[in-house]
Amino acid sequence: MTFDVWKQSVVLAILKDHWIEYNLEPKTFALIGDGYGFLGALIRCLIPDAYIYNIDLPKTLVFQAVTHSSVFPTRAMSVMSTASGHADTTFVLPKDIELIPNQIDCGINVASMQEMTESSIELYFRFLRVRSKSSSRFYCVNRKRKELPGGEVLNFTDYPWSLEDDIFLDGVCPYYRFFLGRTQPNGPSIFGIRVPLINHFDGLIMHRLCHLESN
Repeated sequence: MTFDVWKQSVVLAILKDHWIEYNLEPKTFALIGDGYGFLGALIRCLIPDAYIYNIDLPKTLVFQAVTHSSVFPTRAMSVMSTASGHADTTFVLPKDIELIPNQIDCGINVASMQEMTESSIELYFRFLRVRSKSSSRFYCVNRKRKELPGGEVLNFTDYPWSLEDDIFLDGVCPYYRFFLGRTQPNGPSIFGIRVPLINHFDGLIMHRLCHLESN
């Protein structure tokens, strides 16, 4: 159990509570930047008949494919292309997202838009808006403010939100304030417990669950 696994479990728990409250039964998911693929695997466990589109860079998609194939060795999987068939789990490069044919019931991004340029963030928002329907949701968890290596500054409030969006959850993310473990690779440990025990993130993490109004 690591922080990455734990936070994805909390993400899905929050979404599940919302789906129950609003009587939603999402089936098609767009996971933007799912890291090692833990969230997608959890969604598959909760909703076995879901269609999951994992959107990420090539090297990261390899890790996600390993996770999904290890947990669900018999499920149909594919890489998105003009010739690819329909599969339960599809791995998609950012440049190929327009090939996704479905409307998206739930889009999720956890701590990766904060690493993108503004143009990349706008691309994903536009993609989700075009494929939005009345019951669609987008859950976004990212840094309140992040300065990229090139000097570009990203602010969560400046993401391409719209006044027409319906917001259900908004503010500082309560489960993303600190993590347990060491900050230095060679830091000391006691009985396998890394110290210092509590490490805070560099800046506030925000989260927003909303319906993106279609264009």
